[in-house]
Amino acid sequence: MQIPNNFEYPLLPEWSTNEIVAVTDFYQIVEKLYTAKVEREDFLKKYQAYQKAVPMKMNQKKIDRAFCDETGMSIYQATKFVLSNNKKFLHLDVVAR
Repeated sequence: MQIPNNFEYPLLPEWSTNEIVAVTDFYQIVEKLYTAKVEREDFLKKYQAYQKAVPMKMNQKKIDRAFCDETGMSIYQATKFVLSNNKKFLHLDVVAR
């Protein structure tokens, strides 16, 4: 899978600095899940913080589309993968489209 070198994460103007940090941390661990191994518990903690910053499913879906358009990586697929696996370290190995 070809990962772009630089891209802009989707951020909402109404987010506080703490929410931006939490969401950006989550974006980074989603990216890392696609490119390397991550610790499952670390992913889940960052996912919980993301859900607090973006509680509405409708907004989560919009952000996922924007993130996927920008990076080629799906927040939904990453989260689904982590929630369905109980290994301590995980890597989402995706065949290039």
